[in-house]
Amino acid sequence: MKKLFLFAALLLSGRASVLAQSENNSYSVVGRGGVMNTFVSDYQAIGVNPGNLGRSTSFIGFTVLEGGISASSQALTGKTFRRFTEESAGDALSLKERRELAQAFTSDNVLNAGADFNVFAISVSLPKLGGFAFSNRQRVLTHAGFSKNFAELLFLGPDAELYQGIKPGQTVYVSDLFEGTEMKASWVNEWNLAYGRKVVDLPLVNLYAGVGYRYLQGLGLYEFSVKDNKLTAYSAASPVLGKDYDLYLDNPQFSHNSADRLLSPVGRGHGFDLGLSAEIIKIVKVGLSITDIGAMRWTENLLQGQDKGFLLPSDPESASKYDFEHAHDLAKRIIDSAIVYAPVSELKTSLPTRLRAGVGVKIGNKVEVGLDYVAALNDAPGNITEDFIGLGVDVKPTPFTRFSSGISAGAGDKMNLPLGFAFVTPVYEFGIATRDITASFSGKNPGVSLAVGFLRFKIGKPQLL
Repeated sequence: MKKLFLFAALLLSGRASVLAQSENNSYSVVGRGGVMNTFVSDYQAIGVNPGNLGRSTSFIGFTVLEGGISASSQALTGKTFRRFTEESAGDALSLKERRELAQAFTSDNVLNAGADFNVFAISVSLPKLGGFAFSNRQRVLTHAGFSKNFAELLFLGPDAELYQGIKPGQTVYVSDLFEGTEMKASWVNEWNLAYGRKVVDLPLVNLYAGVGYRYLQGLGLYEFSVKDNKLTAYSAASPVLGKDYDLYLDNPQFSHNSADRLLSPVGRGHGFDLGLSAEIIKIVKVGLSITDIGAMRWTENLLQGQDKGFLLPSDPESASKYDFEHAHDLAKRIIDSAIVYAPVSELKTSLPTRLRAGVGVKIGNKVEVGLDYVAALNDAPGNITEDFIGLGVDVKPTPFTRFSSGISAGAGDKMNLPLGFAFVTPVYEFGIATRDITASFSGKNPGVSLAVGFLRFKIGKPQLL
């Protein structure tokens, strides 16, 4: 099996993004394509709009192991994946076919992916005091984008256009050749606490306000990117990931974390959410919130890369002998020789602060419609690259079933058509959803997403003290 084929299979099999665009994989949210500001209540309001906790629907709500995964790629279409399959089976691809692959992988969105799970979440609603919620959440995110030069080097090797402008023996730099290339990943363990309550009680209008706090434990961080002719390269990994740091142990600037306890963090941070929510004549809902205000500090097992330049091989393989394994080895050799890593004491990264706004309408007892808008308030790693807008709908044809759907676009993704189903009782609920039912069949931006929850419970109505 060729190395690059394994790489392609990995891209298709999961989704990770600090990075891009996946932020809540609860099945009820996924089923509406990410529309959530006026829909979420109880513990689901964490990280979205803590003001909604003031209008919780149950005395106690809790869930265990609820979440999902999703993945999309503008490069790995059915056609390009078949090319990988042919090459892995020993069928040589022509130079023209390899050029087509290089062109396909010249994309800002080779991979946008994410997975997050609520290990445990609970909320308690006491109308005289308000609603309280707590959760522990694991979030893994990944993003990859390849520039023209990087994609051509990977697939074409000596036939890449960049060879034409470089003299034999000339030192070249990653920051000069690979503008626009980026590969990022992170793993964060979140401890969330949120509170919301009613602040205005009028006959026709109720207004709620809330605040959320999260303590963040960073378990993994990686970035390789070139922007404005400047290389950014750093990594930090918890001992649970098994990375070897023996080369740096004698360096006084290296703070080594070798603890064998579960999920030993190498970075820490704090985040805050602020939210307002309103109900108008018990039919119209309005929500406005700002989420992820704060920053993280990475201080252990932290390495930063410097661009030292490299030499292109002076006697590359001829095109007739060249294959993907040569391309993989060549790209790896160049990056390994060009980037020199050294310990650094601290790296501070801002959280992806976002403005969220939503309006929703209840149509009788069976239908609720909502419109969401989300905009980035900074350019921190993981923030959306363009505004998100979505229209979502929940329909309850029977007292025990709920279907969700809608349409959404933006945030670096194509237009999505979500679909979700839930079995609902006054006490128990389970469901399954996908962010886009067309993604697996798309010719231009295929993907896969799945969100599942089967241990969601609600106990009683909110209780007066």
